Amino acid sequence: MAKVGRYEVPEDWPVKGEAGRSFTDKLKNGFFSTYMAGEVTIDVGYRGSFENAVPILPHAIGVDLDYPDYDGKKLPFPDESIDTVYSSHMLEHVADFRATIRDWHRVLKSGGFIVCVVPHQFLYEKRHRLPSSWNADHKRFYTPASLLCEFENSLRPNTYRIRHLLDNDEKYTYEIGPEIHSGGGYEIEIVVQKIDPPAWDLAGPRDPFQDDLERARDEISCLTAERDALTRESARWFNAAILATAEQVPRLANQHRTRRLRSLARLCRVGRSVIAARIADRAHSKREWERAARFYLDALVSDPAAPDLWLQLGHSLRSAGKLPEAEFAYRQAAALRSD
Repeated sequence: MAKVGRYEVPEDWPVKGEAGRSFTDKLKNGFFSTYMAGEVTIDVGYRGSFENAVPILPHAIGVDLDYPDYDGKKLPFPDESIDTVYSSHMLEHVADFRATIRDWHRVLKSGGFIVCVVPHQFLYEKRHRLPSSWNADHKRFYTPASLLCEFENSLRPNTYRIRHLLDNDEKYTYEIGPEIHSGGGYEIEIVVQKIDPPAWDLAGPRDPFQDDLERARDEISCLTAERDALTRESARWFNAAILATAEQVPRLANQHRTRRLRSLARLCRVGRSVIAARIADRAHSKREWERAARFYLDALVSDPAAPDLWLQLGHSLRSAGKLPEAEFAYRQAAALRSD
């Protein structure tokens, strides 16, 4: 057992995901004792993709979308009621980061901490720009500078102080290139402390365009959130369409044995499958995963017995985060190769 404030914490506390990689180090080096020993600690978005996930510490309250009265935007806690808001690999999924950061700050007691961890653009993403190779839901890439900038753009001056900012590359696998998911630490840690603002304000007039710029940013954030909601809904329909279409392709192969369908097949251009496959390969090389998947499906309609096309479809779907559909494509490829 280790002590975090007045709380006892098992050294084998079963934290999942990225937070679990540095858990033991933070327990031993005093990080938890310094920033997370208060009476009320919440872990926002703690579950992630794990059904049996636990909050970062035994005394922390896990807050996720199933938490009572939490809508994923505004925390269901009174102002100045929380000692520490902890969030690991969650902020990059949020469209309106300003509203989220301001709400975290709202619920903090004076002297309380925001402990935020996000994936590092240069270590995790290993790309110049979106989309992410590893999680299609990532809204932004982060460097220490861009993460700090988001907090500065969200909070009023002299209502907070930065107490900790760190590249965590502990045991990072630098020898692995962008094509493969890296191991070890690949994240940025920031700790922001809430303070009582002084009686004075910054000297000099505000930039006359600053207020308009902030309003425009807020409007853009709202529009982005609406767009992302529509995108998620479209993605659900796309998932269903991918699987439904994929399930029909083997039937088409059998149906082509009839005279009528053979005649219809001859009406299709001879090069359709080849052209579609080439377009798909080009989209795949540009990491345009969903576009690649659509064209691989197009190619498969004309050539449903091609295991390589099924395999490439599986790769594209997996990279797009559509794992059930990818597994189906891989099974089809394996079945055709065994024949």
